[in-house]
Order: sequence, then structure tokens, then C-alpha cells
Amino acid sequence: MMETKFCRDCGAHRPVADFSSNKRSRDGLAFYCREHLSARSARSREARRVQPRRYRVTPTDVDVPPGFKWCPDCSRVLPFADFPRSRSHASGIATYCLSCHNLRGKQSREKVGGSRTYHLSRRYGISAQEADLMLAAQGGLCAVCRVAPAVHVDHDHATDAVRELLCFNCNGGLGQFRDDPAVLRAAADYVERHRELQRRNRPRPLARRRPEVTVRAGTPPVGSNRRPPVIRRTGLCSRGRAFLAAREADA
Repeated sequence: MMETKFCRDCGAHRPVADFSSNKRSRDGLAFYCREHLSARSARSREARRVQPRRYRVTPTDVDVPPGFKWCPDCSRVLPFADFPRSRSHASGIATYCLSCHNLRGKQSREKVGGSRTYHLSRRYGISAQEADLMLAAQGGLCAVCRVAPAVHVDHDHATDAVRELLCFNCNGGLGQFRDDPAVLRAAADYVERHRELQRRNRPRPLARRRPEVTVRAGTPPVGSNRRPPVIRRTGLCSRGRAFLAAREADA
């Protein structure tokens, strides 16, 4: 059972008792400690109180012709082609136009700490700051091979729990071996067994070199992918060339 959790506002790990419960998170705890969570809630309530509320319903005084839609953010009437597709809407068209939709997405990513934190939190439940702390603790190297730089977040596919940071090859290798320790040990025994056999029975060198091959003029060298030049008659199809060859043979 985990004893500490990383608070994104504190930038450090704190005891689990300092976090409130959150059923929507993977670990059942809030993303922030109680102190920072209360401060964030107070700022959110103040923002909702001060900022005017926006409505998504099209105003009655706005004329929206067929094939067009009104955007609540920019208050423009634009054709359907200027709106992104959305499966969550009955019409199949999103609420906001493309420019406003992209701006809202950028603001959402900046709100959580940038696009890197946005993707890390959605996929692994950690922030970019927490990933940087893990990388510093590992010395920037892969937790398995300790040679290549750690660039991938490794997680348990059964529980989605984040483990450590790995390089591309080690992370892919664990996935190919299905995270099964028995298969990994069998693979290690396999490699060690064959290395020992190769050490005992060293391969013999070649008795003699391959005989020299005489290269005819106009042919490519041995082992080359180049083909000899082929002279083709232009202006005739294959049937015409066959007819011409038969005619020359009769003559």
C-alpha cells in the first residue's frame, strides 16, 4: 500500500493522510493535498462569482441559415466546415468553432501545467514535475540497463501503476515479454546457455576463401544489386517486336 503521494502544488511527496478521497482518480485520492485543494476550490468559487456566465443557446436575434452554426465564444455564425466533429453531440458537430476549440484546448493544457503534464496526467496520472523528479532520482538513466537515457514512463499494464522510467529498448522489451518474470528469466537462461556453448565450441574459421569469379564485360560485379543494361527498341510493343523478329528471321 502506498504511504506517500505527490502533490502537484507542493512539488513533493506528502503522506497519504494529507489527501482527501476522490473516486474519479486511479488511486482514490485527490490530486492535491488538503491545503492546496481548499485554496484551489476558493479560487474557483471566486472566479465563478466574478466572471459572467456564458450560455451556449443561440440568441433569438441571431439569424442562423441552414448549414451554419453560431459559436458561443466568438459569437460568429460560421458554416459547419469551420466546426470540429464530435460524437458526443447529436448533430455530430462540436459546440465551438475550430479556432475557439483549439484555444480552449490550449488553455486547458496550460491550466494543468502545459501539454506535457496534460498528456502524462491523462495517460499515467503523474505530472511533468513528478516525472522530472523521477528522472533526477535515476540519474537520467534507464532503471533496467542503466546505460541508455530514460525517456519512457513504465507502468504496470494490469494495475496502471507507474513504476519507473526506462529507455526505448527496455520498455519495448518488457512489453514484448508481456511483463512475465518467468518468461524473462527463461530468456536470460537461454542467452546465458548459448553463450556458454559458444565459449566451449568456438566456430572454426573458413578453410579457404571463395574462388575468384570471372566477371564478363557488361555484367555487374558479384553481390551487386545493379542489373546489366538492357537495350530495348522504342516505339514498338512486345507483340510488334515479336512480329519484327520473326520477319527478320524469315529474311
